[in-house]
Amino acid sequence: MPALVPHKSLWSRLVLLGTPLALAVLEVFHPDAGDAAEAIDQADWFFWFHMIQLPLVGLMALALHLLTEDLEGTAVTVSRWGTGVFAIFFSAYDAAAGIATGFVLRNAQSISPEEQSVVYDMVKDMPGVSAIFSLSIVGTGAWVVALIAAAIALRRAGASRITFVLLILAGVFLLAGHPFPGGTLAFASFFLATLSLEFTSRSSPATA
Repeated sequence: MPALVPHKSLWSRLVLLGTPLALAVLEVFHPDAGDAAEAIDQADWFFWFHMIQLPLVGLMALALHLLTEDLEGTAVTVSRWGTGVFAIFFSAYDAAAGIATGFVLRNAQSISPEEQSVVYDMVKDMPGVSAIFSLSIVGTGAWVVALIAAAIALRRAGASRITFVLLILAGVFLLAGHPFPGGTLAFASFFLATLSLEFTSRSSPATA
C-alpha cells in the first residue's frame, strides 16, 4: 500500500491522524449565537476558536498532500492543485469571517447594548451570504475536488473501498459548513480514512 507505508515519519502520521481528529473535536465547540447579546458574550471564544482553527486548516491541507505523497498521476495532480486552492481560500475566509468578526465583537463589549446591536447587524452576515462567503465557496469546492481526486488515486493504488467512501464523505460533509455537525463529520471521516490506510499498510507489504 503506497499511501501510509511504514517509512512515513512520526510527524507525518501525527499530521495525518492528529489534525483531522483535533478539528473534528474542535468543531463541536463552534460558538453559535442567536442574537446580539449572545454574540457579544461569546466574542472572546469566537475570536480564539478561529485563531486555533486557522493553523489547523493549514495542517489539514498538509495532511491532504501527505495522503498522496507517494503517488503519481492526473488524479494526484488535481488533488494537489485543489489542496492549494483550499488552503488559500478557506484560510482567507476563516480569517475574514471568523477572526475579524470575533475581533470586532470583542471590541464591542464595552459599548452600549444599542450600539452592540448595530455592530452585530453589521457583522452577522459575514460568515453567511456575503461577498466574503465566496471565499468559502471556492475553498470548500476545492476541498471536495481535492478529496475526490485523492480518493480515486488511492483506490487505483489499492486502497480499500471503505477508505474511498470515507474520503468522498469527508468532502461532501464540509459542504454543510465547518461548524458542528458538518465539520465534525467531514474531519472525522478524513481521520477514519487515514486510520484505515494506516491499518492496511501495517497488515500488507509495501509496494512501489
